Amino acid sequence: MLEQNKFVSVQPDNRTLIEESLEYAWARILARATNPYPNLKNPQLTADEFVVLLAGERGVADWQPTDTIVQQRKTTDKAFPIHSKAGTRTGLKSALFALGFDAEIQKADLPYSIQITSWSGDGIGNDVLSRVYSRTVQYKSERDSFSIRVGIKSQGSIFFGGAVVSAPKAIVGPWVPPMIKSAGKIYTGGAVIAAMRVVAT
Repeated sequence: MLEQNKFVSVQPDNRTLIEESLEYAWARILARATNPYPNLKNPQLTADEFVVLLAGERGVADWQPTDTIVQQRKTTDKAFPIHSKAGTRTGLKSALFALGFDAEIQKADLPYSIQITSWSGDGIGNDVLSRVYSRTVQYKSERDSFSIRVGIKSQGSIFFGGAVVSAPKAIVGPWVPPMIKSAGKIYTGGAVIAAMRVVAT
């Protein structure tokens, strides 16, 4: 039995065959297309090509095509909190965090000056320094001067482990409590916290 065709034309009865064929073809194409709307406005879930459009819609000021897609998604996702707190330490810290930097912002010695210590888990180069600099200039207070320190930060935990081999020994005859022998080694391991700082002002 043939499957019933659910296509219903919206054109008038005097439509031509080519008009109805084109309408049917478009209906089939639209039926196969994936609906983008459930995740279209979510920067973390939308398709990669829509992230830049969402960034423009949300008014992201510091947008670099060289940023990774993860950085672009985080920057777009945190656009409203960053804008609402721009010029403050919290806003600047959020702006740098969207790039993947754990920032520490403190007052410096001079009035209207701040010191930014930005920690990264990746390598440090001129591109990283310039990226942190441009993001800071965009979201700091206009009257503030600043100095930047960028460093590599890694951390871990210490683990203790051991292995024991036990061999019970039974004696035939009058009952004697079995002797249990065990031998083993204890292994220790750890992780070193290493930090390297590069100062740029």
